[in-house]
Amino acid sequence: MDDLCAEILTFGIFDKPLLYKIPGKLEEVLLVGMLVEVPFGKRKILGIVSKIYATDTGKSSYRVKEILSIRYDSSLLGEDLIDLIFWMGKYYAASHKMLLESMIPVAIRKNILPKFVTKISLLKTLSAGECEVLQRHSPKQFLLYEFLLKSGKSSGKSELEKFSPSALSALLSKGIAGKEFEKINRIVYDAPAGGQKKNITLTGEQRQAAEDIGKSLGEKKFCTHLLHGVTGSGKTEIYLDAIRRALVSGGDIIYLVPELALTPQTVGRIRRGIVLPAAQVVVWHSGLSEGERRDAWLAMATGEAKIVIGARSAVFAPLKNVKIIIVDEEHETTYKQAETPRYHARDVAVYRAKLLSAVCILGSATPSVESLFNVSQRKYKLNVLKNRIDGSKLPKVEIIDMRHERISREQKIISPRLGELIGGRLEAREQIILFLNRRGYSSAVFCNNCDYVATCPHCSTSLTYHKPQNLLRCHICNYAEALPAKCPRCGGRNILQSGVGTQKLAGVIGEMFPSARAERIDSDTMSTKDNFHKILTRFGNGEIDILIGTQMISKGLDFPNVSLVGIINVDGAMNFPDFRANERVFQSIIQVAGRAGRGSKPGIVAIQTRCPNSELLRVAIENDCEKFFKSEIAMRSEFFYPPFSHIIRLIFLGRNDTKTECFAKIFSSDLEKRSESLFEVRGPSPAAMQKANDRFRFSLVCFSKNVPSALGKIRESMDSLKITRDISIVIDVDPVDMG
Repeated sequence: MDDLCAEILTFGIFDKPLLYKIPGKLEEVLLVGMLVEVPFGKRKILGIVSKIYATDTGKSSYRVKEILSIRYDSSLLGEDLIDLIFWMGKYYAASHKMLLESMIPVAIRKNILPKFVTKISLLKTLSAGECEVLQRHSPKQFLLYEFLLKSGKSSGKSELEKFSPSALSALLSKGIAGKEFEKINRIVYDAPAGGQKKNITLTGEQRQAAEDIGKSLGEKKFCTHLLHGVTGSGKTEIYLDAIRRALVSGGDIIYLVPELALTPQTVGRIRRGIVLPAAQVVVWHSGLSEGERRDAWLAMATGEAKIVIGARSAVFAPLKNVKIIIVDEEHETTYKQAETPRYHARDVAVYRAKLLSAVCILGSATPSVESLFNVSQRKYKLNVLKNRIDGSKLPKVEIIDMRHERISREQKIISPRLGELIGGRLEAREQIILFLNRRGYSSAVFCNNCDYVATCPHCSTSLTYHKPQNLLRCHICNYAEALPAKCPRCGGRNILQSGVGTQKLAGVIGEMFPSARAERIDSDTMSTKDNFHKILTRFGNGEIDILIGTQMISKGLDFPNVSLVGIINVDGAMNFPDFRANERVFQSIIQVAGRAGRGSKPGIVAIQTRCPNSELLRVAIENDCEKFFKSEIAMRSEFFYPPFSHIIRLIFLGRNDTKTECFAKIFSSDLEKRSESLFEVRGPSPAAMQKANDRFRFSLVCFSKNVPSALGKIRESMDSLKITRDISIVIDVDPVDMG
């Protein structure tokens, strides 16, 4: 007789579904996607039900164990997410355990309890005589009774702080007042920052894009739209229109943003533009507390939430009926996960939309080369917004040739011309954004007497000086040491600093413009999820004159009083050894420049450079995405770079550099023999970051048109060659960082 069984994807070591028998008590209630507890050896582990079917377990050579219990009463993962796990496992060489951990937060696995607050309410109304007696004998009790009577509702502890605790205890013991526990949802960003305008009438370009996306929604078929709009063209209004259409048809929405810090203002725009209870618009990113993650995730999984807004992991939101997945600033490299599982949220979003027959909208002022190529191959539909929503012009760009600027020795950062522009904007009571994509005070500390440079003992990188703490810090492993008073090598006291970081830039601005109110935004200052929100609120209220920051301020900010953007140093990024370097510089310039002139005041962008004649710089200044794409795609075609191939990067890690390099070479030779012309193997070579966290790194790169086939051969090599414990291999499919 057949037994009812279930395949379980577990949080255990086996990277395949395990078969368990469904006990009679669970046969009527068990569903695909439920979180269950199962026996595994002598332990109990959690897993997700991926499949249910009848099978004759009696013929098996081993005894099939039974599922022990169900953790929640409803399915936590839909069938699309289960299918996504299997696809990502094959495409990104990721284990099912890692993918499950990415999808189901610890708060859910540990069954963290909901939050309850104590409420006090009046149970009995006293007569006039009883009131008189209470007031005479227990005046404090009477004051509390009177308060509860007048409030007419349950009161929380914070509202009763001014009353005596003993008076409260007495009223409770007498049965005059009662205590109850009320469950509350922890809602993130109740009053977020943001500058979204209300009741905006769509322009002709916007209407055309909105109708085109609406048509795809109506067809209920999978489709990907690339929304290519200049900065300030109103892409958010297109998103809002699509969200409204999806909600009308009963659909749910996933809205991805590239930075955790951008969620507050995005939430604000959505909550102002869409009439929904706050609890139905949830936030999801790594900065939430465990309690906030618990409430938000269950709101999605149970169908209470309709919209989720968050960083890359929000692509796994367990919403019940997803109709639209929006990927804002789709070109951003932050959508790529830097740790295992190394997925790209944009590509996962497109695939999940395909599984759901949903619409995926990729938006950007500077689309990635891969997305533009997919448009040319008719895989994506293109919607273009060429003009700013309010009719304002794109900012004027001024190149400041740093070869000819005379800068004082004390400042070294701000050219006289940029200083003049900043001063003029401050006098006009306009706001300024200064962009420098390097945090810290100075990027290197060295001895002027010998060749000593302060480097990290665990990584092959120089230490960055952070002035407020007087520390040298490694931005790879976070190692820190005090700034030496004298050279550790020669004993000399001529210790100098080179390079510029946001800390130093902020200090220089403070010296040049002491009356200006300046604030710095980078990963050092954004220690909590609320810091960015608070600073943006103050900036939007005009309480900050100059905003100084890294890549975090180059996207998504919409402040009409910003009339000047200064790009401090663009040259370092232009010469970075990565085939995507030009694309990143082009995107950064256009994105940060787009923060200027978004209101009625004309904007100007000042770029300080020692390469004023760079062709890349000229194309970026002209905001000519089409020209850049043509030149970039020609180069990539010649060298078989993406999108003409997929890159699979293998990183060999070991504590002994010679042994690790030797193994990488043996592996490369074995893999090349197995390639059968399916892919091209290049390397191995020392990684750009040759040492990190005390481990040496060597890189081997495969170029292939078929990722699963290439990964199969890589697995064969890994199985045939003995990998010692002190050497490990990291597989990174479609890497965006070749460091």
